[in-house]
Amino acid sequence: MEFLNPTALFGIFLLPLLLVPYLVRRAPRRLVFSSLLFLRELAARSLGRPWGKPHLPPIFFLQLLLLLLLILALGEPVLSIRPLRIAIVLDNSASMQALEEEKSRFELARERARDLLRGLSANARVDLYLTVPALAQIGDKGLAPGAAPALMGTLAPYDLGDRMVDYGEELSRLVQEKGYERLFFFTDHPGRGGGAIRLVTIGRPRDNLAVTSFRIARLSFASKQQEARIEVTSFSAKEEKVKVTLKGGGRILASRALTVGARKSVATSFQDFPAYPAYEAEIEVDDALALDNRRFAVAPPSGALEILAISPRPQALYSLRSIPGLSLQVISPEAYERIGSEGHSLEIFHFSAPSLLPRKHALFVLPPVENPLVAVGRPISRPTISGWREPHPLTRYVNFALLRPPYARPLKPLSFGESVVESPDGAVAVGLERQGFRYLALGFDPFPYLGRENLPMSIFTLNLLEWFNEALRGPGAATGEPLDLGARAGETVISPGGEKLIVGESAALFSRTFFQGFYELARGQRKEIVAVNLQDAKESDLGDPAPIELKGEPAASGSGFSLFAFWPYFLLASILLLFLEWFWGRPAAQA
Repeated sequence: MEFLNPTALFGIFLLPLLLVPYLVRRAPRRLVFSSLLFLRELAARSLGRPWGKPHLPPIFFLQLLLLLLLILALGEPVLSIRPLRIAIVLDNSASMQALEEEKSRFELARERARDLLRGLSANARVDLYLTVPALAQIGDKGLAPGAAPALMGTLAPYDLGDRMVDYGEELSRLVQEKGYERLFFFTDHPGRGGGAIRLVTIGRPRDNLAVTSFRIARLSFASKQQEARIEVTSFSAKEEKVKVTLKGGGRILASRALTVGARKSVATSFQDFPAYPAYEAEIEVDDALALDNRRFAVAPPSGALEILAISPRPQALYSLRSIPGLSLQVISPEAYERIGSEGHSLEIFHFSAPSLLPRKHALFVLPPVENPLVAVGRPISRPTISGWREPHPLTRYVNFALLRPPYARPLKPLSFGESVVESPDGAVAVGLERQGFRYLALGFDPFPYLGRENLPMSIFTLNLLEWFNEALRGPGAATGEPLDLGARAGETVISPGGEKLIVGESAALFSRTFFQGFYELARGQRKEIVAVNLQDAKESDLGDPAPIELKGEPAASGSGFSLFAFWPYFLLASILLLFLEWFWGRPAAQA
């Protein structure tokens, strides 16, 4: 037998208080009798003691039984057979690294799980699961209760955000498919399970500060001067003071004190610092989660913005060579299919489009109908610009009243993206970001670049080039995102922990970016550093985690698991005793 609400059982310690009314002597009352002779002996026995001799009538034991039954009913006793098939699901997302009294939430979850395993019979079998990067089983199936703790000791949380999934649906499906009699989910999210699924919440709400953005960028694509931009966000209920430090080459380059309001963000920037291949931003604060107190970034390319233009009509594109800080190569669409785009940071598809989205930043100018990015509408002549997104880097300083391209075609995103510039017939500029790459589709031709002869269009062209340049090695990748290895086989990846990994010959991506930091990719004789950061603010919000809605999933049929509740019978019996006590005491009250 077990109790679903064992706290109610502490009421048993209050039962002795029921004796007090029967031990304390009642206050004297004046009564008139014809003779006092028969009361002399009774008075002699009662004098001299403030407490009377215990005299417990039968109704006392009835009341004691009534209170005992009520306490047991509040404790919700149930009879269950110890389950033989158990699943333990450990939340290993980034927030489980938060400290609770010098231990991480993940360590506390493992301890709670070990305590649970000690109560299982030797015949029970346990399966272990982790939640990120996907709900997946760890280790062998059907572990003995004594072997499971050893496997749990080798596990650790990843620097990954929690997945946006319905855990109630996933865990219910797991119980049904695997036939588990009990599934225990250890997480730092609040919620309540039922039936075969039990949720165990670890930790309490905590205040926290985090570096939520860090970027190293050139002031312009024609400038060599760099700027570090850092954003700090408070997930605290009070104002906080914090020191922000910029590091490079293993030493401190600059620092600044900031004041961050409750549940607010504050941004700062640094300039005129020495050049290094990689940088780190850190806040000096003692909070619950140390993971988000640091962020990493690499320096943007020091050379010119390398552009590969693909066009069947290349003459207008040559005008880009008049812009300082650019390196331009123009080829035909047929040549692009043969040689690819190795060595360029931006591709411009002019009246052309590849069959698949390139894994590079790309500009599509009047793409053909068959393209992987947008649906193309009917041609329109001399369109007017009716709307644009503001603020946006592409629309800064542009006088759209004077921007009148001679020819345009409205565009509509096929799957993702947002309209940046619109005409009455539809969008003429659509911006998209996917897996760290930026894509821009234009329904008009901004070329040739004419400088002051066409200022509105020239400013728009410079804006889009700066928008692409800003993305080059700016914020880096997010933990969990694959890194592009290119077409070479057998490349080497060095993880932030210094582990050297050889990628298989057929692999074009490296997907084990579970920890934030610098990843070094060896591309033949050239090495590339990629900054990978936790980019999930929900993991930093330790004070308001999203609740999890779990279903009261019954145990799988045929598993032999049973759960029989006794508390309704205890409650019914106490009600019957209450009526009996009322009828018992009624005649005495009338007398």
